[in-house]
Amino acid sequence: MGLRFRIFLGMMAVVFCALLATGYVAYRYGADAETSYNAQRLLRKEAALRRSLSYMLERMGGSVSQDSLSVVFTNRICELADVHSLTFSLYDKRGHLVTTSAGPGAPDSTVSLSLPNAILESATDGSGRTEIPNVRGGTDVVWPLFTSRGEVLALGHVHYDPREAEEADWRSFLIRLAPVYLLLFGLVSLLAFSLSNSIVRPLSRLSLDMQSNPLKRTNSKTLDYRWRDEIGGLVQSYNALLGQLEESMNARASLEREVAWREMAQQVAHEIKNPLTPLKLGAQHLERAWLDQADDFELRLKRYTQTTIQQIDALSHIAEGFALLATDGQSEEGRLDLCALLQDAVYLHEANGVSVSVPTEPVFVVADRTRLMRAFNNLIQNALESTDRDSVEVRVVLSATEKEAVVDVEDSGEGIAAERLERIFEPKFTTKTHGLGLGLAMVRAIVQGAKGRISVKSKVGKGSCFSVTLPLVSSANEGV
Repeated sequence: MGLRFRIFLGMMAVVFCALLATGYVAYRYGADAETSYNAQRLLRKEAALRRSLSYMLERMGGSVSQDSLSVVFTNRICELADVHSLTFSLYDKRGHLVTTSAGPGAPDSTVSLSLPNAILESATDGSGRTEIPNVRGGTDVVWPLFTSRGEVLALGHVHYDPREAEEADWRSFLIRLAPVYLLLFGLVSLLAFSLSNSIVRPLSRLSLDMQSNPLKRTNSKTLDYRWRDEIGGLVQSYNALLGQLEESMNARASLEREVAWREMAQQVAHEIKNPLTPLKLGAQHLERAWLDQADDFELRLKRYTQTTIQQIDALSHIAEGFALLATDGQSEEGRLDLCALLQDAVYLHEANGVSVSVPTEPVFVVADRTRLMRAFNNLIQNALESTDRDSVEVRVVLSATEKEAVVDVEDSGEGIAAERLERIFEPKFTTKTHGLGLGLAMVRAIVQGAKGRISVKSKVGKGSCFSVTLPLVSSANEGV
């Protein structure tokens, strides 16, 4: 459930809850008003009946015998019942029915032939009016009729069916209110949609901008937001952090470049200084022999010449290694058979027990033959130097899929510790006590220049396996 939908649902829920609350209040108000209305109406009708019966009794001298109650009051009771639209009955003081407007035994009668003892006692013991609710959907009321001497003459009984008051009709109120709430639902829907979009849209832009790596954009890297609210503060903080991050990255990149060049310069100076030292010493010895007119000057010259050639070759090797590491340089790429190249590379090391396994069919790739040969020679030489033992097994295995060729250089050496595998292709990092530490870095540069990749797997005590993956040439006519 997205934020936009939650905002919309929340606002609609508020309106719906308001409708429910209004309906409940209207229902309670109507129910209370109806109860109050019927209670007051019953009291008014009851008071009118009492006055009428008391007036008749006064005209009869204030008292009537129990046997004459039916004769005296029947017509008047029926008349009063019709006027007030209710069922009116009269019981003697013993609780037996004397007369009723509904007629005893009628199907629609709500009148019993005798009153319960509890009601009779309550009415005749001076408690007066007794109300019995929920009797056949209405209310029964029993009250005593006294003579002029204050004695109970009879008991009046009224069954009142409540009626619904017009001002207490909560259903009609809600029906009149329904169009208003429908209009509110429509307006709140539009407001919720607009409000949720205004909140979610800048947040979505902010999320998309963070996912798109804004530091790589050539145009403005900041977000625009015109409102000065909480989201505007968030956007401003994001823009400020983005600017600080860009400055930090630029400063770090500049520092890394300076450190890299400084280390490279130190490494080049150190590696070049080693061959120059014997050249300088040899030149000084040769000069002293010339000045001293030494008899073995020619022999010394020949020895110095050999040393000079060796050191120049070493300098050339160092320069070429740094050149391959720093840049792709000028290469002569062409279509070549990887099977033949590996067989040539292994041929130079057959005396050391290196074996090769290649497919019977040619496997063609596009690369610089000289550089690729140098990369595999370096891998094979590293495999041969992977242990201090006298012998080590080295296997070169070529396999091909539909799109790639994979060359595995396996050895049975001492293996490489896990903490060193992560840095094995870094310049200046080496596991040997000699060398520049540029060999594997140079191999990776050559393989990447041929649009390939190199990886390594190793187990300490069991050996290592360097895997070189190169893309295949699909047709015989595909060239450089």
